Amino acid sequence: MEPVRVAQVGVGGIGGYHRGIVHALDDYVFVAAAERYPDKQQSHIEQLDEWGVPVYGDIWSMLDDVQVDAVILAVPHHFHGEYTIGCLQRGLHVMCEKPLTVLVQDGRKVVELARSRGLQAGVDFQYTGYPHSAKLKQLIMSGDLGRLQQIVGVVAWKRLDEYYARSHWAGKQYVEDRACFDGVLMNQAVHLVNSALQMGTRQDDHAAPQSMQAEMYRVHEGLQVEDLTCLRADLGEATLHFYATTCNMEDPEITTLEIIGSKGVASWDTDKAVVRLKGRDEQIVFDEPTDRNAIHTNFIECIRGEAHRLHAPADRALKATLTIDGAYSSAGQIKKISWDEASDIKALILRACSRRKLFSEMGTPWAFEGQPIDMKDYSEFNGL
Repeated sequence: MEPVRVAQVGVGGIGGYHRGIVHALDDYVFVAAAERYPDKQQSHIEQLDEWGVPVYGDIWSMLDDVQVDAVILAVPHHFHGEYTIGCLQRGLHVMCEKPLTVLVQDGRKVVELARSRGLQAGVDFQYTGYPHSAKLKQLIMSGDLGRLQQIVGVVAWKRLDEYYARSHWAGKQYVEDRACFDGVLMNQAVHLVNSALQMGTRQDDHAAPQSMQAEMYRVHEGLQVEDLTCLRADLGEATLHFYATTCNMEDPEITTLEIIGSKGVASWDTDKAVVRLKGRDEQIVFDEPTDRNAIHTNFIECIRGEAHRLHAPADRALKATLTIDGAYSSAGQIKKISWDEASDIKALILRACSRRKLFSEMGTPWAFEGQPIDMKDYSEFNGL
């Protein structure tokens, strides 16, 4: 079978990860690349030159000039909606970096375009391609964990000021008149938000929030978005409790998910899933090695008709954007707090997590109460 002809947009940063996979897989032919900021990505462009891959300064001039089957978008958040929609309108399959889009209304356009035109539109939500994620989802769907009750997610990472100074879009709400909202939810934690929704229903689908209450805070200087947040959402079958920060200055970092059902509890991290069922002494452990190429291989297989569904198709990935947009709408603000106030933030998150409470419900003096909102008909986010 003929290889899939692919172009990539964005060659630096996460683009290097995608570029390496595309170059290594025999099922891809790397036709062209586009880079909006070439002066900042010279080393990456030199490597592409060595591979014989032409680099354009603009996505649309590239697509006017070369014939491709699919496009990989490794660009900042604020271009995801515009570029994905434009590629689908040209009849091209798309694999986009996370999140699918910043605005839920753009995400709905992506889903409809992909469906109506019979195109593959997926997101690089790597966790969904992990074998232990798939096996845990199958166990949940089988009913072995019983009726779902609670999903609890914690992302407690460390990011220094230099991280947010690395690019002109980092930590911004809007860039070049486009919504970006590069906060901890839309960036670092969005993978786990997606996984929480994946595990939050016994259906062969991802859960969607029915209601939402959230709080958002910013600690790092110069940020326009949150680097600390907590939320509670009704997923229909379970309640989601989620906590995320990039202000954790203590090792180790945390990326964990707990799924509580009427018949047992499952814990998930990036290496394994462990299930403890009531009445059974022996744990069930899913710990098969992860394959970072799985998302890209699955993308090819779906384009060729060899697989029936993407690991992270747009219609499911959209629900992470829906959840995050709803969290912004509920919070209504991103309150500035000091590093002194956030000095014990990891301990606060763990205490709040254990009690399934928001920070404002813990008697935290700087916390504020977000507005509970109904998400059943939530269809548009227009910023704060």
